[in-house]
Amino acid sequence: MLPVTTMPATWHLLLLLGVSTTVSCWVSSNLSLPAAGQFRAAVYEHELVVPYTCTQKLCTREQAIQMMEVNLAVLRRQVEQASTQGANIILLPEDGIHGYGFNRHTLRPFLEHVPTVADGSNPCYEDSLSDDAYVQTQLSCMAAENNIYVAADMGSVVAGCEECGDEHGKECFFNTLVIFDNTGALVAVYHKYNLWTSELPTFDIDPLPQLVTVDTAFGRLGLSICADMMWKSPIVDLVELGEIDTLLLPLSWWDLFPHQLAVSNEDAWARGLQVNLLAANTHNAEGWSSGSGIFTPSGHVAYYHDLSQGSGGKLLVADLDIKPVKREINWSEFAGDNADNFEASSGVFSEIVYDDLYNFVPLTSDMTNAKVCTDDMTFCCIAEYEASFSSSIFSLGVFSGDHYKDGSVIGHWRMQMCTVIKCDPQHSGQTCAQDTSWDYDFLSRSDTVFNKLRLAGTFGNMTGVYPEVLFDSVSLVPALVSVSADGVLSLAEDAEMQPLVSMSLFGRVYHQDPDSPEHFCPA
Repeated sequence: MLPVTTMPATWHLLLLLGVSTTVSCWVSSNLSLPAAGQFRAAVYEHELVVPYTCTQKLCTREQAIQMMEVNLAVLRRQVEQASTQGANIILLPEDGIHGYGFNRHTLRPFLEHVPTVADGSNPCYEDSLSDDAYVQTQLSCMAAENNIYVAADMGSVVAGCEECGDEHGKECFFNTLVIFDNTGALVAVYHKYNLWTSELPTFDIDPLPQLVTVDTAFGRLGLSICADMMWKSPIVDLVELGEIDTLLLPLSWWDLFPHQLAVSNEDAWARGLQVNLLAANTHNAEGWSSGSGIFTPSGHVAYYHDLSQGSGGKLLVADLDIKPVKREINWSEFAGDNADNFEASSGVFSEIVYDDLYNFVPLTSDMTNAKVCTDDMTFCCIAEYEASFSSSIFSLGVFSGDHYKDGSVIGHWRMQMCTVIKCDPQHSGQTCAQDTSWDYDFLSRSDTVFNKLRLAGTFGNMTGVYPEVLFDSVSLVPALVSVSADGVLSLAEDAEMQPLVSMSLFGRVYHQDPDSPEHFCPA
């Protein structure tokens, strides 16, 4: 620890409060090591302490540091614990240090000047310390003193941004993911590009999405944040152009039924992108925010989702292949070859789900096949199934078109969806439009067991497809899920089935998305 006389005033205050600025740990000699060709990853779902007193009124930098230190103290212990379990890297959640709910005026004291490109600097061992680098110094020391890579989300500020006028000011604010290596050196910096709706008035973006990768002894990592997952860049570009092995995804995400829950999207994107994916979420049971995990192209090796009363943060640690095993999947093959052999199902009805107008057909116990298409017949979904429906009615749904909700800085994106969800044509507004429901028990529970369910869609060859399967109580069960090389998502045969909540093929037609904006100003 540095002598007290060399520390800024805020550090003096924290020491007087009994907060240590360093962490030391030891690793047991009996600790098992990852197998050859594997590494050990950790993610932490954090029950965030939001600095509400500083979100609506301007606090001083010293007050902001005190507020952030409440979260940092928790994160510091989790980094230490991950290290004692032999983890090579730990990912911490979006907003996990500074919180959320700010405007541009109140956010400023929580921001730090971070190099726009990693420069290898090591704040933990620099002679000159300042309040402006407090968070960076803490993260750097967590990494160095625990011999572990630390990836964390923080707020950063860059001077010289004058394009947005006087009200905006001359500084740009970025939602930023940084990585410090196990010596404490800054090795990666990424600015979030695809802002969530609530961030649009507050944060700036770079002119184009950054593709930030870092090569390590445990493979090539790619950096992204939360809503980036829904877009081609940086996510798909990191995989196809950056050739990453593992995607890092800190997020602050809640259960948005039926198709955008954190755990189901994390699992689906790891499968669709055919990479490892580390996801660290914030935890808020009352706000339905939970869902973190360590995922492979064939399913999770560890995940956490718990909204029960009294639930809290959770550290997950698991081993992954440095080079994940990948498969070639042609998502259009089976449906393209067989859709014409399926008769169109009767009883077509329409309902709006998350602002998109779907066509649905009900699934019935006396039928084994179903088919539903868009009105223009350009996209169809087919299903083969066996089930006895009692208290819940399921329907097969299709959508193809522009999705405007959560359009980020671009405005909208092109989506195709095949989905089997609880959806009763007699009560479609209450059962199908699940994004408007606050009945969590209905949304997350099911007593319907499918003995067979195979789902496919007539996706184009350029569409990215992400398979989602949720079982009772929002559970992931990879042993019960199968994806064929010809693009069929199915429940595994000859396995003891669990009640199903939903099965979907989430298609993203990236090449039909709008171009990135020529200029963006927070508004």
